[in-house]
Amino acid sequence: MMIKTLVLVLIAGALGGLSSGILVWLLGALGVTPALGFHMVPDFSIGWITSRVVFSAFWGLIFLIPIYNSKPVLKGAVLGILPWLSSILYVLPYVKGAGFLGLDLGMGTPIWTLFFGAFWGITGTLFLARVARKF
Repeated sequence: MMIKTLVLVLIAGALGGLSSGILVWLLGALGVTPALGFHMVPDFSIGWITSRVVFSAFWGLIFLIPIYNSKPVLKGAVLGILPWLSSILYVLPYVKGAGFLGLDLGMGTPIWTLFFGAFWGITGTLFLARVARKF
């Protein structure tokens, strides 16, 4: 049972990474996020989406935190704060060189990345809620 749970949270995290990655790319490609202060328009490539899916799968382990289990949307939105904090406090400033809180990508960066983090979390927890009913 523990292995099954572990596999499911990894899949949920990866699914969240795939869906939020597609959303980041789509809103950037359509010009929505650049128009609203977040100037990250990634190239939709196998390497870019694969890295999002792989790292997000590991972030899926936070779905094991036992909060709001009966409210998957709330749980996903709240837990999405953790990868968001990682993104704005470490990944964007130090790995991507996008300055404090990633603000070199635009003043809207903290809010947009919070939105994408919540989307990631909600996607993952809704997947888990749906799959858990079947088992």
